[in-house]
Amino acid sequence: MGTYINLSMLTSNISNLELEQVYEESLKLVYAFPFADVDRREFCGSKLPVYVKSAEKIKPERHWSITGDLKSKRFAETFKLYRDINHYQSVQSESSGRDILFEEDQLMNDVFNSKTQGYEYHLYILAIAMLIESRLPNNALVSGNIDYDQCVKAKKWANQYLSAPIEIPVRVDVDKLFSRTAHFKNEMEQVQFINKWLIADQEEKFKVIYNRFAKNTFLKWFSDELKAYSSPNQLGALKLLINFINVTDDLYNLLDIICKSRKGPKILDSEVIRAVARTWVCLPREKFSFLDVFAKVSGHPEVIERQFDSVILDMMFVGRGMNTYIPLTEVVKILEEYSTHPVSKIESMLKQEISKIEEQLLAFQNQIRPVLEITEASTEDKMYLADEDAFLYYDGSKIVLTDEQELTLKAIAYSIKTFLNREGEGVLKEFLSVPLAKLKMVLAAFVNEKYNMILTEQAWQWIEKLDDPLLVKVLLAKLIIDDADNLKNVKTHSDIRKAMFENKLVVQRIAEYMNDEKMMQEIGKFVNQTN
Repeated sequence: MGTYINLSMLTSNISNLELEQVYEESLKLVYAFPFADVDRREFCGSKLPVYVKSAEKIKPERHWSITGDLKSKRFAETFKLYRDINHYQSVQSESSGRDILFEEDQLMNDVFNSKTQGYEYHLYILAIAMLIESRLPNNALVSGNIDYDQCVKAKKWANQYLSAPIEIPVRVDVDKLFSRTAHFKNEMEQVQFINKWLIADQEEKFKVIYNRFAKNTFLKWFSDELKAYSSPNQLGALKLLINFINVTDDLYNLLDIICKSRKGPKILDSEVIRAVARTWVCLPREKFSFLDVFAKVSGHPEVIERQFDSVILDMMFVGRGMNTYIPLTEVVKILEEYSTHPVSKIESMLKQEISKIEEQLLAFQNQIRPVLEITEASTEDKMYLADEDAFLYYDGSKIVLTDEQELTLKAIAYSIKTFLNREGEGVLKEFLSVPLAKLKMVLAAFVNEKYNMILTEQAWQWIEKLDDPLLVKVLLAKLIIDDADNLKNVKTHSDIRKAMFENKLVVQRIAEYMNDEKMMQEIGKFVNQTN
């Protein structure tokens, strides 16, 4: 699982001059956004790996490298582009002028095949990939966890800096893909081609196939897809049913395919009734509209946590994708025409299944209420974020902390103050009493050697300029405590550590709480009661 951007090239078809030209053009985009790369810099008496602004590298080969961005301070996997085509042509294949979509047997080089995890640099890496496909048509192909609206945004941004506009990638452009299907013998081959190559969510593909092909072709394709499942209550089958109802608004036709068509899948009657209920077609939208907070927003890359949430939610609440509502009484009438069960039995089965769904929805809504409250509390003047982002981007004005997040900082302040007071004699006192410059050297060594943390250049710059020993001690104490308590690899703590180093305001906030004796006494009482 991950959020990828891929770029494949038929490098045997590309001349060195062609790649050089697109490489030089790509540098305009590299320098137009605060992309980040890792380099070594001197800080606090040590040469440390740090995130710096990406720039062209000359040795050992001319190339650029990007691993995140300094704006969001999010970093994932590395993307590189080399200027010399020979870098990609170490293995030769027979040259061909045919389109890359039809060259599955020809050697393709994966120039980009890395995860952005949906972080902010995703759209801007996508823009560079789109530039390369646009300038090397038929020999370069963009793919990955992208959608049409993302590409529109990337195109708009990139075109500001380029002398000639770039194009939307062929794999998200339905019209471009259709222009390449003329050689197929029949519509079913065209459908299979579109289904394989078009990058879009399932319902969008469903709409394309429904709207672009003859009804008989669509129905045969749908029936064949449904036959792959032994039960209509399997997750994949339920998604097909939901898409069919959303796109056609025709429950009668769906049941015709399931229950009457000789060529359709053979499915037991009671299973069909249960499956119809589990599509949520007879569940009023207001019963599950709160789940919209988890919906994918077109044009916004999905972060890995959201992908994981989507998988879990699909297993728990597959019907959340239902956009059509048919009252239960009407659904009962429709099912009656296809069922051997009496009306009372059909109604009872539907109500029983819907009741289970409503109970699960209510329990889940109560479980995620804190998330919903954060979302609802945000206004134009104040923005509340989840913990991971809240601490990293906290600015005390526009981006503020919830009471629970403030409590987290108070607890950290108490743990650090207790640690420094309890261990304020002997070896630790002597250790922490060294001159400020040496204390910073110790901090740098701890970060680099003990935690292998890579921070931004800006983080080390503010730390190096610090003239307040307490803030350095706060950072160092947090590292020592987390190491002693085996919290180095616990995500919530690693997020806090990163925020403390990258956001000076967070450390200052912790220090303020440490100096508030009344506040520390209150937290101490709370901790003692909890223990």
